[in-house]
Amino acid sequence: MRRLATSGRSAVALLAFAAASLVAGCMVQDQRPMERVRAQKATTEVPQDELLDVAVRLFDPNVPTDPKKQEAEGIYPEVRNAESRYIPVVIRDTLEGTGEWGQVRVLPRDSTDMDVYVDGRILQSDGRDLELDVTVSDASGRVWYRKTYEGEADTRAYKDVVGKPRDPFENVYNTLANDMLAARARLTREQRVQLHEIADLRFAADLAPYAFGPYLARDRKGMYTVTRLPAPDDPVVQRMDRIRERDYALVDTLNEYYTNFGDSMSGPYTNWRKYSYEELEAQSLARRQALTRQVLGAVAVVGGIVAGSNSNSSAAAAASTAAVIGGIYAFKSGLDQRAEIKTHTESLKQLGDSFQSEVQPMVVDVEGRTLQLKGSAEEQYTEWRQLLKQLYENETGLPATTGTVASDGAKPGAAKP
Repeated sequence: MRRLATSGRSAVALLAFAAASLVAGCMVQDQRPMERVRAQKATTEVPQDELLDVAVRLFDPNVPTDPKKQEAEGIYPEVRNAESRYIPVVIRDTLEGTGEWGQVRVLPRDSTDMDVYVDGRILQSDGRDLELDVTVSDASGRVWYRKTYEGEADTRAYKDVVGKPRDPFENVYNTLANDMLAARARLTREQRVQLHEIADLRFAADLAPYAFGPYLARDRKGMYTVTRLPAPDDPVVQRMDRIRERDYALVDTLNEYYTNFGDSMSGPYTNWRKYSYEELEAQSLARRQALTRQVLGAVAVVGGIVAGSNSNSSAAAAASTAAVIGGIYAFKSGLDQRAEIKTHTESLKQLGDSFQSEVQPMVVDVEGRTLQLKGSAEEQYTEWRQLLKQLYENETGLPATTGTVASDGAKPGAAKP
């Protein structure tokens, strides 16, 4: 009997220690103000021929096809698809604000007409944490770097809701902008200047390989180099310049669309992230409280049983029974708390379901055509590029789809193997 009592007291002590540890874990400490990362701004004027244009291409939303996996990872497809457009807009605005770049535009993922490209994949985004896989490259095919950016939400942004809210993950975007500046500084002046030439020729060669393919070469690593430059007064070049201006007009229209999209999304998205943050915090607290109540209930049950087995008085036996009943009640209370977790999860799902109805796509009119830009604009942009090829053929009478860029050391104009 003594051995049983000793082992019982040991079990009670062990459970009590675990309960005390969990109770301590349930104490939420106030978050200290997060140190802000500032984006470096231009202090001197960047030479015009080194002012690189940037395309921030639509991000990969990274939505699993399996609904169960979506639920397990807390991913709401409507929100993720909207984020895949919204995040590039924020990056564009951040880069523009530095004064270190030329034109910064948001473009579909298949666009290839700018000096520098920012591509990304959303790894996590739930209002509390943001994780992005980002690759920065340029028109020559050179990869500047690939990096995973992670950050916790600055909750002050959720409290400051007057006017246009500050992004809670501003530090992530500012860090990315600073990293891009550092990567650009590693290029020589000659490399920066050549990027303009390569980007222009790649645009022209994509629309009219027969006429412009000979001016570019591409090696086995996929790197582009300029073999020679066309004469500026060449009528074919002048026609291509006019077509390029038309393309800029569409790209500007696309960016106006993305800007309006971002503006209309900002309010509901900030609220969604704020409530998502609160729900996630409530879930974490509920889990800790539920586990604590279950452990405390188990302690009471075991303690009551041990006390009852070691006592011969009726009063002690009654107290023991009460302790067991109370422990069972506390254990059940912990299970009820888990039901509250499910309620929070459903609340998040409802927020995600209602999000898409608040942010709608936009219809634009370009060159006499009405385009409905919804989901991603990639299909619409591909249709536009086909139209540009037709415009080139109509203006020049030359085929736009024959010829190619020289490859692997072949003579300019030769076909790729």
